[in-house]
Formats: sequence, C-alpha cells, structure tokens
Amino acid sequence: MKSRLIVRTLLAATLLAMVFAIAVSAQSDDRYMEGIVQSPNGALFSSVWVIVAQNGGEKGRSLTGDDGRYYINNLNDGAYDLAVYRGNSLLKEEQVNLRADSRRHDILIR
Repeated sequence: MKSRLIVRTLLAATLLAMVFAIAVSAQSDDRYMEGIVQSPNGALFSSVWVIVAQNGGEKGRSLTGDDGRYYINNLNDGAYDLAVYRGNSLLKEEQVNLRADSRRHDILIR
C-alpha cells in the first residue's frame, strides 16, 4: 500500500513538471531577437558581442558565430538599446523596438 502511494506521488510530480515545462516553453517562444551582423558589402562579423539593454540594465548578450548570426532570448516587446562590441571597441549603437511580429533585426556596421 505504501509503495502504491509513492508511485502515485512520483507520477503526479512528473506530470506536474511536464505541464510546467510545456507552459514555460510556450510562453518564451516569441521572446527573442535574432539577426546577422554585417558590413554594407555583405562581409559577416564573427566573434563580436551583441548586447541589449533596457532602462540602463543589460537584458541579454550574444557572441556572433562564423556566419555573423546572433540570438538573444527572454526579451519582451519594447524598446531596447543595442550595442555591438569587438573586444573593448564599440562598433555600433542603436535603438531597437521589438514587437511580436518583428523579431529579426540585422545590424549593419559601416
């Protein structure tokens, strides 16, 4: 009888954890920003930091890959300050407005 109670408790806890994981995943699917960092001639910027901040606090960062791509998650809709750095050198600053229907933001470095 005691072993049945333990099995039922474990099954209930597992089911609850799965429901929670699905709910969290569904909420965060559209809370990101992605894009490519490139020059006007199409050259890609690899190994540069893309950092987003809001109200003076950093909200996320991503190091670009060889393909110049970045991805930052856990961002709500709204205005963000974006900065691109190579080492300690600031390459670009701009403001970005994220909306649920517009999550891609390519960055042009001149």
